[in-house]
Amino acid sequence: LEQIKKHAVDPIAVGFERREHFEMALQPQLETATGKITADRATVRELDMNTVGVVSNIMGQTVALDWHNDTVDELLANFSKINSSVERTGDFTQKENLFQVVARNNTLFIDMVGKLGI
Repeated sequence: LEQIKKHAVDPIAVGFERREHFEMALQPQLETATGKITADRATVRELDMNTVGVVSNIMGQTVALDWHNDTVDELLANFSKINSSVERTGDFTQKENLFQVVARNNTLFIDMVGKLGI
């Protein structure tokens, strides 16, 4: 991981990384290329670069989705706060905040569609 970070354009500060744990177990006697696969473990007949690439891609997408999920939760909380204020007071006074939340929502949507292919 440290060697990969050396090539990062904008590395994440230590302590703020998102991490996943996934175990790969080798079982050469398997009849098929893969055996049992769970959320945190997979058994494979052999460990080659293709298998490592697939697992790495899935783990990267999982970490990205977790980050996007946290962002969506934050956006929903902000929308809820704005709605509650309007409902309570009858006035819309958080125009600038609403524009920021909408812009962040749009950025999130673009990232999910463009970068993750969702």
